[in-house]
Amino acid sequence: MSPVEPMIHTQPGLNEIFAHAEEAYPEEACGVVIGKPGDPSTNIIRRCANLANQYQQDDPIRYPRDARTAYIMDPKDLLRIQSEADAKGLEFVVIYHSHPDHEAYFSETDRDLALFDGEPLWPQMHYLVVSVKNGKVLYFKAFRWDAIKKEFAEEPSAVF
Repeated sequence: MSPVEPMIHTQPGLNEIFAHAEEAYPEEACGVVIGKPGDPSTNIIRRCANLANQYQQDDPIRYPRDARTAYIMDPKDLLRIQSEADAKGLEFVVIYHSHPDHEAYFSETDRDLALFDGEPLWPQMHYLVVSVKNGKVLYFKAFRWDAIKKEFAEEPSAVF
């Protein structure tokens, strides 16, 4: 791992993400956490609409997966969240999504979405994946780019 601080979440923030994951079930939830890196007291959770069903309906060849097995964040939501972050002097610190009825792991698709030309779009970004089974959150895992190994690796998370 690069020499950076571990991801630290506040329990209310995690609870908000967990609630979103359970509400979205059996589809994937997705969203962004904006804040000041290393200062969880500034974290603000922002939900994004998952447009996977719409994309799949519009072009099933290019988008064969629906919202039960994929997420596509609404670009309008991302622009709105980026504008809010800019106005408040905050940054994107976490991208989160859920895996309904599956384990929390960083899939090949997650990896592909996070990379451009083999390099991470946001090298300091944390990625949180939440496992939801039968409509209830079981656990989560966090991942971050390892610049030495050139891959995403699970990272320890402190929850308080």
